Amino acid sequence: MDAMQRWTLKWAHGEATAQSLGGMLAPVRFELGGGRTVSPLYVAPWGDDERWPGLLRALRGEWPCLPFGMVRAPDALPSGFETRNATDVWDHGYGANHMWRRVEQTAHRLSLRIDYPSEGEIESLERTIEADPDAPALIVSVTVHARRDVVLPFALHPTFAIPDEGIEVLACPHEAIHSYPVPQEPGVSRILPNRSFASLKAIPTATGFMDATRLPLPENTEELLQMAGCRPPFVLRYTAQQADVLLDWNPEDLPDALLWISNGGRAYEPWSGRNFALGVEPAQSFFDLGRVAMPPADHPLAARKGLAFSAGVPRTISYRLSAR
Repeated sequence: MDAMQRWTLKWAHGEATAQSLGGMLAPVRFELGGGRTVSPLYVAPWGDDERWPGLLRALRGEWPCLPFGMVRAPDALPSGFETRNATDVWDHGYGANHMWRRVEQTAHRLSLRIDYPSEGEIESLERTIEADPDAPALIVSVTVHARRDVVLPFALHPTFAIPDEGIEVLACPHEAIHSYPVPQEPGVSRILPNRSFASLKAIPTATGFMDATRLPLPENTEELLQMAGCRPPFVLRYTAQQADVLLDWNPEDLPDALLWISNGGRAYEPWSGRNFALGVEPAQSFFDLGRVAMPPADHPLAARKGLAFSAGVPRTISYRLSAR
């Protein structure tokens, strides 16, 4: 893999760094006034380790995923699920696992680009990270250029740090919450699979109800939930920093938010039981399975098939990350 590059924006209200691998954004520090600061985006505890392939080498922060999701279906999916083969080998898409290049950088704006393999439907992605000169906020966009008309699962992948003192998950108004169709991490995950429920405060498990509105959780686990009809902003409260962090996007593009709760449950390398993070992933997808599995027609998320991209017509998806 090519050498890593990183580029930093600094402005009156903070500092933000993006890297070439995956175009990933992190760390980010927001200056809130009165001596308050918050650094909400996650950086994997193993840092930059070339032993690990693709996005795992230097996992961090936020990046776009196209096509979104895994390239292998999990075992023992419920009856009625259909499986298929992914068309490539890259979890979360080519762009998440390869090097972007810097196109332009100004005092408040950074533009990146990656070209996709010539045989695929997607030609390239362009990514812009712009600091709000008047606020602790970043406006981020990704523009997709397609060679052929195609519908693909798509998600943004903001991943937030969980400090030892914890965070509150204020979340967003939503229609329903759905659990992964199988245990997300076999032998580790606690949430009952393939269920629907109303609140993060009362998630069904084999031993009672889990409250995921305060993280980290008291017991090690790995979970993936889909909040259907999430109406942004999605809000996290960093209590020790006296800061609320807001993630805002267009729900007409991305109607749901996937929640990846990584709570020390993966004992194997590179996670090694030390990974604590919360992914809040605005998505148009069936969990992270849209490339390899689809539920039966009566599943509440059966219509989540992806975003439509048209040949020769750029499509831009944007979000805003801010703190107060």
